[in-house]
Amino acid sequence: MTVLVMETASAPLRGMLSRWFLELRPGVFVGNVSAAVRAELQKFILEREDRRSAVMIFSAQSEQGFSVWMAGYPKRRPTDYDGLILMTIESGQDDSPSRDELDY
Repeated sequence: MTVLVMETASAPLRGMLSRWFLELRPGVFVGNVSAAVRAELQKFILEREDRRSAVMIFSAQSEQGFSVWMAGYPKRRPTDYDGLILMTIESGQDDSPSRDELDY
């Protein structure tokens, strides 16, 4: 299973994602795609979705059973601690978005 969360996904990307994913709510996509399709989607996001945050969680052979891929400027970053993925936030950083960060 793959879950993709995007902030302000463009219309062309949302249309493309609707081929493989179910959009549960705006910007939240869930589906079961192959590694090849997942790689192409990641490439598309990196090339065309400038300044938009994307987080993809997908099944993987790991202790936790999943892996994380991120693009853009997310507030939280995955950090590997002895094979476990933990999310880190820079100290002093507020978790709520500022008005400037919402204006893409």
